[in-house]
Amino acid sequence: MPAARLCLTLLSLLTLGQTARAQNGELFRVGYSASADHLAPLTVTLRVTHPAGYTVAWAFGDGATGSGAQVIHTFYRPGTYQIQVSLLNAQGRAVGRTEIPMQVRGSGAERAELTVLHTADGTVRLSGLGSVLYSPEPVRVLLNDREISGAGRLSGGANTATAQATTSAGQTVQRTLTLTGAALTTSLPFDSEVLRLTNQARAQGWNCDTKRPGGPARPPLKGDATLDVAAQAQSAGMALYGYFDHASALDGSTPMRRVQAAGMNPTSVAENIAAGQQTPKEVVDAWLRSPGHCRNIMGDFTLVGLSYVQRPGTKFKSYWTQVFARQ
Repeated sequence: MPAARLCLTLLSLLTLGQTARAQNGELFRVGYSASADHLAPLTVTLRVTHPAGYTVAWAFGDGATGSGAQVIHTFYRPGTYQIQVSLLNAQGRAVGRTEIPMQVRGSGAERAELTVLHTADGTVRLSGLGSVLYSPEPVRVLLNDREISGAGRLSGGANTATAQATTSAGQTVQRTLTLTGAALTTSLPFDSEVLRLTNQARAQGWNCDTKRPGGPARPPLKGDATLDVAAQAQSAGMALYGYFDHASALDGSTPMRRVQAAGMNPTSVAENIAAGQQTPKEVVDAWLRSPGHCRNIMGDFTLVGLSYVQRPGTKFKSYWTQVFARQ
């Protein structure tokens, strides 16, 4: 039997903030989070913390506007934008204003990409996330030449998945992948036990340097169904396509991209993966005795997704994934 393997990654969004002052002297704080690379198309989450009795208006610098204490906006084209934030009183008059410069860098030639989220029950969720389009054009996704929205069912053997889009210049771009449909085995009791053992280590204040309890305790992680989707996509992907890496050998997706494709936009994501371990105790013990994996387990996260997948006949047979997130 091959030796068991471990791997980890930690990815964060860049989060920045600044403080401004209203005309009456009251302070309001503006912050945003976005991918650290600032590559177009760039989706930015903006937030304002302000005193009661006020509202917020936004001008994003690309002709679009918005309102509310939290907004999400996508900058499709490279360039430098000045985001204007206005604090409005009860009469709708601006009593405070500040600006946030936003640099958006080009991502190269426009192209269609696929993000593939396999499930163990033979279905797959396809997304155009990862595509580079400098206009708000939708990405069509097809499974075996039929357009789908949400999940589609794989047939046994080879399947064809395609992403199609139109560039800002009106050209059609697409990417096609061959997907494998095969039986996989999961275990909810195994996933539940991994969660229990993980939270047990956090409660004990597991010290990642001494590899024993004795550090500060951490609050328990809450299992999250959306993160479970991303975790199962990773475990299933490794089992189906024979790789062991955080970057998918099938579609090139990263842990953050898989989490976003599953439906969450957290401020930070970390992923622990393992292959070959036979029990939850074996895999959690291995992660806790590896400093990097241990720091993910003991990290400043609030949510976790879990997935154990078994596929007989593969190199490692069993594949494990933990996906941590903080929103």
